[in-house]
Amino acid sequence: MPSVKANGIEIAYELRGSGPTLALSHGWTNPPRFWRPAILEELTRHLRVLIYDVRGHGDTTAPDDPDAYSMPIYAQDLRALMDALDIEQAHIGGISQGGMISSQFVVDYPERTRSFLLCASTFGNGADEGPGGQWERNLQTGLEIMEGIAQEEGMAALAERRIQAEPERNPHYNEHPIPAEERQRKERERFASMSVAALVGTSRAMRLRPDLSARVREVQAPVLVHMGEWDDFLPCAERDHRLFEGSRYVLARRSGHNTAEWRPDAFVPAVTEFIADVEAGREVAGELVL
Repeated sequence: MPSVKANGIEIAYELRGSGPTLALSHGWTNPPRFWRPAILEELTRHLRVLIYDVRGHGDTTAPDDPDAYSMPIYAQDLRALMDALDIEQAHIGGISQGGMISSQFVVDYPERTRSFLLCASTFGNGADEGPGGQWERNLQTGLEIMEGIAQEEGMAALAERRIQAEPERNPHYNEHPIPAEERQRKERERFASMSVAALVGTSRAMRLRPDLSARVREVQAPVLVHMGEWDDFLPCAERDHRLFEGSRYVLARRSGHNTAEWRPDAFVPAVTEFIADVEAGREVAGELVL
């Protein structure tokens, strides 16, 4: 990946394809080098796609100071990267942690937002008392536990603990289209590629992020909420679809967290068709099951 100096750090990025620009932020510990190649190949058939290693990941700067990580800072990074690449406006999308970054971006920089794609993620952070808020509070607790393991035992131990726990925690573990051995190998590689400081900083950025539910009316751009039916974030997606009046809700059957990995055949059409409808000025509201 090439890189540019933006917002005081070096940000590694790729900009490929042609058509409307989609700025796509990745999930926690999962920069694009670990994605299935078909995802980007298919997206760039229709779109000009900006992907990048977010702060603390991959070849982008990973500060040692945990205060150098927050969702507002992540949003500033993306804005500065777009400035450096002369991208005035883009469709702003993100998967998991990337959706949290995108959520912050669209409320902080609405003038730079053509549309908002919230995928396998959430707009809030534990403020509501419904099932979405409960999952967000559970996530906060889980992240804090993982920070402690990384600091006390190291990154390799954290990866092994996650690998051992996942089959019991996830009832659909063996239904994932990628073989378990390959997923475990990638898990070890992802955590080995991060420092403890970066893990803690990026985790705290998610755990302490602003709950943006009260700012929902500031989002005037068209919204896509995309979720897998087996994803723990599902209650958040159902709530966020209700919050964003006129949003499009796409539910991917037989998919756990991160439909781009589980079912690219459901993720790519949902994204490209939504953006095509936005560009054509067509109505996007509705609910789809793929």
